[in-house]
Amino acid sequence: MYKCHRRKRFLFLVFIMAIIIIFVLNLMPSPHRAQFKRTSPARCSVNFAEAGRFPLVALLSAPGSGNTWTRHLIQQATGFYTGSAYNVIHLAETGYAGEIVDPSAGTTLTMKTHMAYFRITPDRIEKNVTAAIILIRNPFDMAICERNRRFSSNQTGLASWNKDLRNDTEWTEYAKFQAIKYVRIPVSWMQSGLPFLVVHYENIMSDRIREIRRIAKFLNVTEFVTEERLRCIQDEGEGNYHRKYVDKKKMYDAFTDDLKTTFIGYIKALSEYLPESQPLPWEHYFNPLLGSLPNISSIEPIYDKLLKLPKKLQ
Repeated sequence: MYKCHRRKRFLFLVFIMAIIIIFVLNLMPSPHRAQFKRTSPARCSVNFAEAGRFPLVALLSAPGSGNTWTRHLIQQATGFYTGSAYNVIHLAETGYAGEIVDPSAGTTLTMKTHMAYFRITPDRIEKNVTAAIILIRNPFDMAICERNRRFSSNQTGLASWNKDLRNDTEWTEYAKFQAIKYVRIPVSWMQSGLPFLVVHYENIMSDRIREIRRIAKFLNVTEFVTEERLRCIQDEGEGNYHRKYVDKKKMYDAFTDDLKTTFIGYIKALSEYLPESQPLPWEHYFNPLLGSLPNISSIEPIYDKLLKLPKKLQ
C-alpha cells in the first residue's frame, strides 16, 4: 500500500511538472512567434471580402524579393487579406489569414506566387490568374535575403556569412541560380500576354505610399485606400516578416568579381525587357558595401535561353 501511494505521488508530480513545462514553453518565443505580439489599432483591421469580390491577380516575384512584406502593406492599406499559392500555416497564424484560403474564391486581394508562367500546368490554380503584379528586387539583395531565409531558423533570421563563401562552389552556383530567377520569373509573365504592373522593391522602400497607390489603382481598389488606411502603412508598416540587418558588409563580401559580372549581365538583360514607363531604379542597385565593381558599360546582357529575346532584338 505504501508503494502504491508513492507511485501515485510520483505520477502526480510528473503531471504537475508536465503542466509547468508546457506553460513555460508557451511563454517562450518560438522561431515564428518571437516578434508577433504587436496589435494593430481598430482602424487598421483586416478582413476577408465577400466570395467572388476580387479577381485572381498574382503577386509574383522571385523568392527573396519582399513578397510577404508587400502583402502586409497591401493588407494595411486596403483592409483586405492577401492570398497565397503556398498555404504556409505559420503565416496564417501571424497576420496573413488569407494564406490558407482558396485564392480563387475571390475573398482575398492577390495571390503570392514564385512560379514562372511557362512552368504552370493546366491543373494548377494559377491558370485562373487574370493579371499579375510583378515585384522585382535588386538581385544582390534578393540572393542575400533568400539565403538568410533558407539557412536560418525562420523568415526573419540571418544565416552564417564568412569569407570562405567567396571560394564556396555551392554558394556560387546558388547565387547564379538566384540571378537567373531574377530575370526568368518576371519576364515569363511579361511574355504571357496577361496584363501586368511592375513594382520595384526599392521604390517601395523609398516611397511606400506612392507605390501602394499604384498597386491599388491596378487592383481597382482605390476606394478602400483612404488617408486613414494609408496612416496604417506608416504606423504599422514593418509587419512581422520584414528582416532587420545588423552588418550587411560581410554579406556583400560573398560576391566575387565574377559573380558581380554575372549579376550585372542579368540586370542589364532584365532592363531591356521592362516597359519604358517602369524602368529599373539603377540608383538603388549597387550598394557601396559591394565594394569595387567591374566596368558596367563593358558587360554584355545575359539572356535566359528559356525566354524570348526582348522585342528590340527580335
